[in-house]
Amino acid sequence: MTTIPKGSRRIGHSVDRYKVHWVPIDSIQPSPENDDIYGEIEHDAAMSGLIASIEAKGIEEPILVTLDDFILSGHRRYYACEYLGWDSVPVSYRNIRREGHPRFHAELTQYNPQRIKSVGAVLKEAMLRDNDPEDTYAAIEEQQEASLHVDAEFMVVQGAKSVDAISDRRMEFLKAVQKVIENMRRYWPLSIRQIHYKLLNKPPLKQTPKRSKFSPDKYRYKNDQSSYDSLVDLLTSARYHGQISMTAIDDPTRPVKTYRGYTSVADFIQNEISGFLTGFHRSKQQGQERHIEVFAEKNTLYRIVERACQPYYVPFSIGRGFSSIPVWRDMARRFRTSGCKAMTLIIVSDYDPEGLELADDAVRSLALHGIQVDGHRVAVTREQIDELGLAGDFNPAKESSSRYTSFVDRTGGTETWEVEALPPDFLLAQIKAAIEANMDMDVYERVCQQEREDCSQLCAIRKEIASSMEF
Repeated sequence: MTTIPKGSRRIGHSVDRYKVHWVPIDSIQPSPENDDIYGEIEHDAAMSGLIASIEAKGIEEPILVTLDDFILSGHRRYYACEYLGWDSVPVSYRNIRREGHPRFHAELTQYNPQRIKSVGAVLKEAMLRDNDPEDTYAAIEEQQEASLHVDAEFMVVQGAKSVDAISDRRMEFLKAVQKVIENMRRYWPLSIRQIHYKLLNKPPLKQTPKRSKFSPDKYRYKNDQSSYDSLVDLLTSARYHGQISMTAIDDPTRPVKTYRGYTSVADFIQNEISGFLTGFHRSKQQGQERHIEVFAEKNTLYRIVERACQPYYVPFSIGRGFSSIPVWRDMARRFRTSGCKAMTLIIVSDYDPEGLELADDAVRSLALHGIQVDGHRVAVTREQIDELGLAGDFNPAKESSSRYTSFVDRTGGTETWEVEALPPDFLLAQIKAAIEANMDMDVYERVCQQEREDCSQLCAIRKEIASSMEF
């Protein structure tokens, strides 16, 4: 394999499609269209298996990439390598570009025929492959219009909703936002607050002034409500006009429940067989004397907390502010069931009147259930604020808050900081460090080694069963 200098492949149009190059992992990026067709990549059992395989054996096939550095095939391998902290990955280039490609959605399906796909993804592929875009989308519209006839009265809605396109004057703003979102892809879906604080590191112009008596800095992104409102408006337009993936941003305060059935007996059998004697794992907390839990203040932290807890199998709870009895009841039950001698609660909350009190309330609430817990609030702390120079919330502590006086007495000021102001990688490292500090890591490594041996044994059993079957 060879290393190719970044930028050299953009000269000319010929490329050796069979040559493999090692390139920095941050020099390539996923294609946003991939999420539209196949959905967001989830860290499920299959993903965990791929990560374990790559960690043990490396990548069997290089990632396929366009000339302008977008992934054609290998998004899951890219995700796994990024998760494992690889600095570089093997790639092969194809002589196409994403930018300006009239049928890039269809191009992706041509390079991903081997993927195990959902029914929705298969249908999307079938309609996108070997059809002109006009025919494809005409078929989609026709299918939508052919609704079932039912004996019911439907609403008659007047008017139509529209979203304005982003003007040329706001393109610099859009590009800065796109860069922030792509750099935090591993933490998708993001909250708008996370994007806001990232923009403050290198504030772009919200719009490029044509002629103005004011300096350009008047139009620069700031830590205030006006800039935040501009960001919300930009993200709305960009998502509806396809400039930012719909899966990049979420509102976790509005849960959704869906139901899935099987499309056929064959579908069910395939699902059952593919999972037969696979997915075995040991509890990574097995043999630990201290029970560990993580409690975070709000849903926007879910993805970061999940990534921190998953390798150690540490349970976590998202409070959405002050939590009710069931949260503490279930946490106390897990501690008693664990058989551990002590418990540590790692807490992530804002540096504001509610965030500091919420951490104290968590420890007090568990005490009501008879659990004397060691509380460890890992964020946001005064030390982190000073060390990182964090931008404070543009809304200081409110005097109307019942906790205002105690907060001022405790901190000596009214400034507040949200957890989203912390870089995601930094917060992830803080939670992981706190978990490991409360674990016997020698015991943990022995459990991981035993799990690898168990999986090898199960693999051998599965092969033996398969070889003995007759049809």
